[in-house]
Amino acid sequence: MQSALAGTLERARSTMDTISLGQRVVIGLLLAGLALGGVFFYSWITTPTQAPLFSNLAAADASAIVDELNAQGIAYELSDGGGTIMVAKDAVYDLRLSMSGKGLPAGQDTGYALLDEQGITTSEFQQQVTYQRALEGELANTLKALAGVNSAVVHVALPEDEVFVSDKAEPTASVLLDLTPGTTLSGEQIQAVTNLVSASIRDMDPDQVTVADSTGQVLSAAGTGVTAAAGDARSQVEQEYENRLSASAQKILDSVVGPGRSVVSVRADVDLSERSTTSKTYTFDEGTPPISEQITTEEYTGGGAPVGGVLGPENMPDAAEVVGGGDSTYNKESTTANNAVGETTEVVQGAPGELNRLTVSVVMDDAVAGNLNQQQMTQLMVTAVGLDEARGDDITVASLPFDATAAENAAAAMEAAREAEASEQMWSMIRTGGIAAGIALVVLVVWLRSRRQVEDEEDYEPLELDDDVLAELDRLRVASTRHEIEPDEAVLELEAVQRAKVRGEISTMVSERPDEVAAMLRGWLSETKP
Repeated sequence: MQSALAGTLERARSTMDTISLGQRVVIGLLLAGLALGGVFFYSWITTPTQAPLFSNLAAADASAIVDELNAQGIAYELSDGGGTIMVAKDAVYDLRLSMSGKGLPAGQDTGYALLDEQGITTSEFQQQVTYQRALEGELANTLKALAGVNSAVVHVALPEDEVFVSDKAEPTASVLLDLTPGTTLSGEQIQAVTNLVSASIRDMDPDQVTVADSTGQVLSAAGTGVTAAAGDARSQVEQEYENRLSASAQKILDSVVGPGRSVVSVRADVDLSERSTTSKTYTFDEGTPPISEQITTEEYTGGGAPVGGVLGPENMPDAAEVVGGGDSTYNKESTTANNAVGETTEVVQGAPGELNRLTVSVVMDDAVAGNLNQQQMTQLMVTAVGLDEARGDDITVASLPFDATAAENAAAAMEAAREAEASEQMWSMIRTGGIAAGIALVVLVVWLRSRRQVEDEEDYEPLELDDDVLAELDRLRVASTRHEIEPDEAVLELEAVQRAKVRGEISTMVSERPDEVAAMLRGWLSETKP
């Protein structure tokens, strides 16, 4: 067994001795790369897959669970700022059952889960307070689902129901939001918060919701409406309108005076208030029969004074004659008709966004706009933005010298940046080419050396030596590896003569065939190395 192992080691050592230095370096690098890849592969294979044990944990619950995992010696990782605990995937369910048996995470019952704790002896006041707490908890959980909101606190003030009160108080709510650092809620998001809260409580208007963040900034005040949202909406509408008009006017100016030679500024005053108008109109068509008609007729015929006497003072001279007797006749006819009258009700809802006033300022570079017709340019701008003088719109067009320092500096900086980028690309290509050339040179040297060695081995032909020369060479090779016993003087003299003869033949052979002798000596040396 030992001899076989020694023979194997000897053959391996002999093989390594025949390999050149470059080949050894390449083989060593390959072995090192394989070993390193094996280490990484083994580490990747043996590393357990992580899965979340619990997420969105409170600080107290996370601390208790981590202490329990440390006590059990279970590896874990924290993520999401400590709110999520990651453990091995195959142990998730066992650990959840174990933690649940120990009351972890403890948490805190919020929302409608509070209503499950009520008993038969709960008073009406306790029911009202518990319902209010449940409502506040549900709203807080809903608001925490918004992007950028870490936590939310909601307080609701619900008025008591009273019978003998004509003016009923309105419910109000206040919301405190803990936002993620760097997060700012837009007006639409604030309006979403107020609408979510108000729509969840009966008889609550969005104007009765106060929203504030953790820094103390009031985002929406009760009684004033969603000021931030309204301000953002107004600013957005005005900005979009102004940008559209500015782009239209700037396009014309760039075509006339060239890009960068003019500036257009538009200021729009937009009315975002909503208006509703209701009007009623009554119409009657001639010839339409009435819906209902009533005719009353009275007639009287007889002697004596008419009923009611005669108008005028009774002391007149002819009063007796006028009032005197005689035949009289009385006729009266009245008609009451209910005609069909048409009724038209018109409701006009005014859409917000009416333009109150528009002002435009145009400045052109005097170097290129000095010879332009100012009146013509003003008329072009009036048409481009749609100015209405009757509405009070105003426009100003001026030609002034432009300061080109900033543009020149920007152009110079851009040119310098472009040159630096080109230089960096060139040096990067040079470095990459140098590395590639070096690698190619190393590969070429190794290949040439291995090829030369193969050619030397292929061109080697064994020397045809006589028996005396071979015996002398073998004796010299063996004598170099062990110590011989010294013979007597006669034998030494005879051997000296023979050695002199052999050395002469060897010298002649070395001078005639030096390459073959050198190859043979290298083979002997490789065989005799320990």
